[in-house]
Amino acid sequence: MQSHIPREKGRRRFALLSRLNLPPASIPITLVFYLLLSVGLAVLMAQPLLFPAIGLIGAIVINLVVLFFVRSEIVLPLYLLVAGPSVALSLGSSGILSRLYIGNMMFFLVTLIWLLLKVLPNRKSGQPLLTPALMTPLLAFIIIGTVSIVYAHFFPDPLVVYAFPHSNTSLYVVNAAELMLLIGLPLFLVVIPGIVRTEQHVRWVLIAYAIIGSLYALGTIFAAQLGLYSQEVILGVKRPQVFGSVSSALGTLLVLFACIALGQALYATKTTPRIIWGILTAIFSLGVIMTFGRESWIGLFLAFLTMVVIYTRNWKILVICLIVPIFIILIQGVSDFFNPSKTYGSDRLKIWQDAINIWWYHAPIMGTGAGNYQFFDDTYGLDIVGIAHNQYLQVLAEMGLQGLITLLWIMGAVGWICFKIFRQAKTGLGKALALTYLGYFVSIIFGGFFTSSFIPSAANGGGTAAFVEESYRWILLGLVLNVPNWEKSLTATTSTATTEQEQQVNTPLSSLPS
Repeated sequence: MQSHIPREKGRRRFALLSRLNLPPASIPITLVFYLLLSVGLAVLMAQPLLFPAIGLIGAIVINLVVLFFVRSEIVLPLYLLVAGPSVALSLGSSGILSRLYIGNMMFFLVTLIWLLLKVLPNRKSGQPLLTPALMTPLLAFIIIGTVSIVYAHFFPDPLVVYAFPHSNTSLYVVNAAELMLLIGLPLFLVVIPGIVRTEQHVRWVLIAYAIIGSLYALGTIFAAQLGLYSQEVILGVKRPQVFGSVSSALGTLLVLFACIALGQALYATKTTPRIIWGILTAIFSLGVIMTFGRESWIGLFLAFLTMVVIYTRNWKILVICLIVPIFIILIQGVSDFFNPSKTYGSDRLKIWQDAINIWWYHAPIMGTGAGNYQFFDDTYGLDIVGIAHNQYLQVLAEMGLQGLITLLWIMGAVGWICFKIFRQAKTGLGKALALTYLGYFVSIIFGGFFTSSFIPSAANGGGTAAFVEESYRWILLGLVLNVPNWEKSLTATTSTATTEQEQQVNTPLSSLPS
């Protein structure tokens, strides 16, 4: 018996390596990419101003590249666990390094793995990377955004200074960060099907969401004990800051985690998972409340209301629940958060007017250029904040009317496709994912009137931090769009197993070996 053990181990190693199925050109590409990342890390670790943990974390992450190729399904959960917290630690204090995070390097690894494991081996299959109903508007949006940037370089506004008053960050770095937002976020939608291939892989991603969501929520709830406060104050209350996220940004991210937990709790078939996801729903919801972000409060309410109404198919709940907030707002103390005379918020009207004026009077054709709104606001704005505080007006000002129309086209396509996937999903997990995004998508539509909740701009500041935070939302969308793929493979596997069992049952005894 012992003589067969080495042979069995050898077979397992060969089977593990055979899973890679890499084309010959991928080997040198992988080595070159790995060497470039290693050299870059060596340079970063030599900088005396950098936080030592950055180099250590980066070294660990990048040197896991071999493991990623063998077990590519773990790369997405690990990205979720690493990317968000990395926003609190930029790779430098100025220049391009101040715009980069470990999460960005992880994104490049995710993309490379997808390219080598999925695209190159199947480059002649002719299979579309994404449904044309969504691919078409996304490509149009990327083209419009890119053209607006090029147009701004050829026809700059003579009165606008395309530079930061207190930073030496180049305009080209801002443009690069904007292109990463325009191209990188939609890229998740085509990358995920190549990495997440089974129902088990989806569950690993959801576990990663639960873990990182717990860190964000607990950090928010116990901000006083942990000292996680920002400089923002509302009605004398300091707002928590967790991993660099604060206020609406932190709140809307926690709304995402709460929707995921609620969706899993609604469709859990066993008592223990339902209880666990129910507890996580309560924790994430409490975290949303403790962010003191009014947009996220309303967003959480709208998301949960949408999910419950669709799940129960009882539209009477919609009427009842829309009346309840009216009485809640009338409660003394709660109403103060929505009182313009006691807290800020009414200035948004001036900010929105600035965005409309900048588009209409100073950039009516191609907009200011994607990511360049901040420079125009410094010159022409009456209430200068650098952003439009409105997803729709931000795109209108930066990319013109054609950009806004394309954005609405994308959002309409996303909503319709996700609703169709929900109706056609055959498994509880598939329906839970689709319902989760439908609820969260309603909060995105609402939040778009107050912040860039769907496709942020580089004008939001923080460099590629906006990309890292927004990627959590796009990964969820990618999981939903991938539901038909893994459900189809799951159905095919089940049918094959059933056929084999039937053949075994119908096999006559006389044909069996003696």
